[in-house]
Amino acid sequence: MPSNKLKNFNLRGRGEIIRLIFAVSGKQYSDDRIDFEQWWAQKNRAPLGQLPYLKIDSVELPQSMAIARFLARETGLNGKDSLEQAQVDAVVETIMEPVNYYYTFVFSIEDPDEKDEAFRDFLEKQGKNGAKNVEKLIEMYGSSGYSVGDSLTWADLAIFDTVHSLLIKHPNFSQSFPVLNRVYENVKANPSVANCVKNRP
Repeated sequence: MPSNKLKNFNLRGRGEIIRLIFAVSGKQYSDDRIDFEQWWAQKNRAPLGQLPYLKIDSVELPQSMAIARFLARETGLNGKDSLEQAQVDAVVETIMEPVNYYYTFVFSIEDPDEKDEAFRDFLEKQGKNGAKNVEKLIEMYGSSGYSVGDSLTWADLAIFDTVHSLLIKHPNFSQSFPVLNRVYENVKANPSVANCVKNRP
């Protein structure tokens, strides 16, 4: 069995979906959390010079979505057939649109007041529009508190991770999106997810 070592910053960020897939699947891995002070000495050794990346034996795989998709396929969390897999990808890509916008235009703002204003604007525009679009897909593809089909996929984990982060800054966000919130609460109740959230640094 190959060894898996996830190298990521000591925070959630783009690597948390990967940790959630490992947690739910029970697949063993080493969670190598790197502080920012350590990172600059290691940056040149990382593929593409960025985190996260997954080391599978001697193979280094960059890009968080490529890693997550690979692990979902390996662990059966990518959908039951090729059509479900495409639907899962559609849900993930849709929820990642506002996430990518946030990391590009909001996350790197240093001034606290400017960042708060940018976040409020992001939430009102990209956040709400993204949530509405994801709800449309859940209503088309999902059932029983799952975004696609009737069992857990990594699309549900992506929804959980994104909504969880939003709720930290905006506790009432999900109340406006009951379809999205149903998936969030369903994943939140998963024992493996609950344990992962409880024990993470």
